[in-house]
Amino acid sequence: MNNMNMKQTAVMFLSVLMALSSCRKDEMSSGQIELTLDGTFEITEVTKSQISDYTGLPSASDFIVTIKDGRSSVWTGLLSQYDPAMKLASGSYTAEASYGTEGEEGFDKPWISGSRAFTVSGGQTTSVSIPVKLSNSIIRVECTDQFRNYFPEYSFKVTTGSNTVIDFPKGETRAAFIDAYRFRIDCIMTSQSGTSKTFSREYSSGIEPATCYTIRFDVTNVGRLTISVSFNDTLETVDLGEVELNS
Repeated sequence: MNNMNMKQTAVMFLSVLMALSSCRKDEMSSGQIELTLDGTFEITEVTKSQISDYTGLPSASDFIVTIKDGRSSVWTGLLSQYDPAMKLASGSYTAEASYGTEGEEGFDKPWISGSRAFTVSGGQTTSVSIPVKLSNSIIRVECTDQFRNYFPEYSFKVTTGSNTVIDFPKGETRAAFIDAYRFRIDCIMTSQSGTSKTFSREYSSGIEPATCYTIRFDVTNVGRLTISVSFNDTLETVDLGEVELNS
């Protein structure tokens, strides 16, 4: 082998070594992650219930996931679109998952979210399970048979702290999802004789996320009409004055 061929062979050999070294370095300075969701969909109330009692549950693939490296987002998209073969540089990250639109309120408007911090190690695959739960509150309105008997026509309106107005017309049985801090409920009720009465009350303390609150209306006194309003384990009686009722 002449000197020229030997030099070419040496250069090629060095190039291969450098390429292998570079690949090894890249491999050790980056890793991969496997993403899953850990859903806690239980709702707090007097009797335990689930989000699915009030709206349809999303599948894991419906969640939007964002991976952040502390400075900016390095990947975002549906969980179903995430490629576990994607390489991430070694370091600390946070994975956020969400379903729904934050701040949106109304029927079938759950905001489910959560996050988890994790570390990527070079040449390793890290399992990351993101805990998610309901981040807004649930409001329901109930009327007893006695109430519906004395007030054949009635309607309710909930106004949230964000000034979202949610109507609960007569017979509405669905629950509404709202931001968890305060709301006001207004009621217009018409007696058998056609006399209309109103009720309004604001609730601004003890409203927690992942909690279902039921506001229940009942009639407790007919001669001088009194209604009872129960909310969050408290009972309030409201004197509406004299009301003529047809038998």
